[in-house]
Amino acid sequence: MSAYLYPVKMAVITFPILALVLALPFLIIQYRRYGSFIFWRAFVVYSFVFYMLTAYFLIVLPLPSRAAVAALTTPKANVIPLTALREFLNTTVFSPLHPGTWLAAMKQPGFIQPVFNIVLTIPFGVYLRYYFKRPLKQILLLSFGLSLFFELTQLSGLYGYYPRPYRLFDVDDLICNSSGGLIGGLVAPTLMRAFPTRDEMDARSLAKGQHVGWLRRFVAFVVDNVVVVGIVSALLGLLLHLLGIDQHLVVLLSEAVIPLFFAHVLVPIFHQGATFGKSLVRIRLVKENGQAVGFWRLFLRAFLLYGVSLQAIRGFFLTFEEIFSKFHRTELNFALLALFGLVCAFLLVNFIWEAATRDNHYFYDVWAQTKQISTVKQAQAAND
Repeated sequence: MSAYLYPVKMAVITFPILALVLALPFLIIQYRRYGSFIFWRAFVVYSFVFYMLTAYFLIVLPLPSRAAVAALTTPKANVIPLTALREFLNTTVFSPLHPGTWLAAMKQPGFIQPVFNIVLTIPFGVYLRYYFKRPLKQILLLSFGLSLFFELTQLSGLYGYYPRPYRLFDVDDLICNSSGGLIGGLVAPTLMRAFPTRDEMDARSLAKGQHVGWLRRFVAFVVDNVVVVGIVSALLGLLLHLLGIDQHLVVLLSEAVIPLFFAHVLVPIFHQGATFGKSLVRIRLVKENGQAVGFWRLFLRAFLLYGVSLQAIRGFFLTFEEIFSKFHRTELNFALLALFGLVCAFLLVNFIWEAATRDNHYFYDVWAQTKQISTVKQAQAAND
């Protein structure tokens, strides 16, 4: 039993890291397709990822030492079908005419190993039928492909890490894994009755996607200010380095002002009010009356958000550090702390109010007379 528990334990440890890595791509895909993120879809997708991770670890773990593998003299492959069935009949106490031997036989390795290979891929077939809506023929083919991947992983000695295979490439495993996937596909319709169907999830997601929520905006914010601004800033920094320019003001403009101006003003001007991040999650900026937004509104909105709000937050923490860590307790520092504190308090109240009312129409949009709308409906209609 410990041979099975260890891979599961490693999957539990590894999964949170993998989930974090996949979080942003997953959210981008969900918002791009449906305009919303619903818990049940996330549960299904992430449980599928956890299952695949666990199945892979069950196949490859535990890992022996390279020296131990090099000393192996066991066969590398079994290409004779139904060898597992013959071993079951020959190595277990099973006797079809004596029912008392059946339970004892089920506890022996000759039974446990092939049944494990069948059970291993039953969830794979269930997921393929339930969420990915694959027909039985495709489920059988994909289950065979998954099993072949597992067996080739073993045959390759974990992609060449070991000098030879440390586990047996077995054609019976291909048969058992493929059968398990097919069984999962067959039983999936019965299980699906207890859960929302994929079509119901899609319909609910599209309906919810007409509203632009804060998480959707945050994903766009991360893409724009981490990826786009980061790339533009790095390119400008490289250009200045090649030109030998190191003036403080020029460097400041290249690191912050110009990249932000590019991402949040120039790009939306030529991209129907959408930054790169907003375009990924299917939202764009328009005026309050729904018309196309112009340069000055985009500039005012970006200035209020990045030139006032974020700088006020930054200034508050820097001034707080000056006063309470470096003990530079001057009247100017206290005045700046009060000023930045008032701005931060306003930002906090505005955020809490908009989050509570779910309006998500923050002050910089109100003052710039802009709003964010979802383009999922139009995109979906175009795809249909």
